[in-house]
Amino acid sequence: HRMGRMTLGIAWAVIGVGLTATRADEFAPPIAPANLTESVSNDAGASSDLPIHEVGRGSRTADRQFYISGMIGPSFATVSSPGDGSLTSNDTLFNAGGAIGIAFERARGRLRLETEGMGRSTYDAPFASAPTPLATTILTSNWSVMENLWRDVMITERVGVYGGGGIGAGGYVFSAQTGGITDTTPADANFAWQVGGGLLWEITERLTFDVGYRYFQIDTIDQMAAVEPNQFNASELMFTLRLYEPFRRWSR
Repeated sequence: HRMGRMTLGIAWAVIGVGLTATRADEFAPPIAPANLTESVSNDAGASSDLPIHEVGRGSRTADRQFYISGMIGPSFATVSSPGDGSLTSNDTLFNAGGAIGIAFERARGRLRLETEGMGRSTYDAPFASAPTPLATTILTSNWSVMENLWRDVMITERVGVYGGGGIGAGGYVFSAQTGGITDTTPADANFAWQVGGGLLWEITERLTFDVGYRYFQIDTIDQMAAVEPNQFNASELMFTLRLYEPFRRWSR
């Protein structure tokens, strides 16, 4: 019984201390502004190591995002021979390709690094000043692989502009047709580069559409004695649909 009374007394003492502390808090003077400022500063310092994410512009939360792109458009192409101006021709081609890349969040936009593959339809055009009747240039298996760097700058929440370029390689199979006789050379390739820019529209947080202009060129290819050295260049209008984090559903 004595032990029970002692335990009960201790319990009541603890409760009494708790009630006393509660009442003291209720009637305690407010925290001085200096102490409040110090408290806020301490809280801010404690959380300074937490990652900071940009707010707005589609509620993005990732500093970098993986994306895939699909693109199509016309190519207004020219094939010329640097040593002979009469061996020049022009044709309009159809382009189709794709890209995979990483986008890094930047002030008012993104910085995008991507690998792009492009294929072009058959080029078949007569020389502008044919040295002989019915002389034409034919390019088949026209391809390019580029490493591009693009900078997106947003003008509004959803609309922006972009610019950049890339370097890589491109090639084709060259054929020259004269008087119904076609001479075809083996496939060849050379250094390629491009620059361009355009407008973009963020349809949703993850889906972007852009339309842009590019100047694309493959440096002079020399098929030795078979034909004259030739160079491919084009002004291209590209329509691109870009999807960010395409595998998000499966990564959850």
